Amino acid sequence: MRFRIEHTTSYTYDQPVSEAFSELRLMPRTEARQRLIHYRTNVRPPVLLEGYVDYFGNSVETLSIPFRHDRVRATSLCEVETFPVSDPFRGIDMTVAEVAALCRHHSMDLYDYLHPSRRVVHSTAQAELSRRLLPPVASFAEAVMDLNRHIFENYAWSPGSTDIASTPDDLLRTRQGVCQDFSHLMIGLLRLAGIPARYVSGYIESAPDAPLVGSAASHAWVDVHCPNGHWIGLDPTNNIREGLHHIRIGHGRDYGDVPPFKGTYRGNAGQTLSVEVSVRRRMPEQEDR
Repeated sequence: MRFRIEHTTSYTYDQPVSEAFSELRLMPRTEARQRLIHYRTNVRPPVLLEGYVDYFGNSVETLSIPFRHDRVRATSLCEVETFPVSDPFRGIDMTVAEVAALCRHHSMDLYDYLHPSRRVVHSTAQAELSRRLLPPVASFAEAVMDLNRHIFENYAWSPGSTDIASTPDDLLRTRQGVCQDFSHLMIGLLRLAGIPARYVSGYIESAPDAPLVGSAASHAWVDVHCPNGHWIGLDPTNNIREGLHHIRIGHGRDYGDVPPFKGTYRGNAGQTLSVEVSVRRRMPEQEDR
């Protein structure tokens, strides 16, 4: 499938600020399951963008506004093609304990995804839930898919009920949140069982033939490391595996490693954030125009 994606982030200040610096992580990756066809970013006020690749291999754009301004508006436009992939669980006949033991032998390579991180802090409640949902003797493939379904069935998707400071324990207590919260909880439970897991940031298309939650803004899901060396994308918000409708931007330990837009400014002004995301499928007759 081919998609055209437009993502606009606007910060409006209630009085002019003297300068600002921001990082954007909005450029989709090119990898086995997707191809970035083209990408550009427009910024107002117009300033020069510079780019680099971060520790996790994600593309980052930086912008600096060294003069007075009362708003910042960044719009990324891109076209991405996604491809089907074979069942990554195929041929994996191992228990949770066996996979965890195997991952321990590669702990240096997987260290970042086996331990707590700033937004995925472990707790007694999470440890108890992890032992129940990911028992050592359970089939690895079945237990991971059951965990994905458990979060989907037991926690309500409720936009506005949480913020970026919310923790997995907040979700356990309130039983409502958004894709970011569901992903953080799932990552924490997997890591407690010794299974490497990472946070994925991107987009998802919701269409009549695939009514999925999360298309109105940036989406998040989970990568689970498998003993065959592959990462399997699982979307607990929709109880599905990562597929043709998912467009991946980047990954990291948690949301803090892959925020779409973050920055700082100099001044005493208050700010208002506005985000608009459009994910539209390109029909075959449109692709070569």
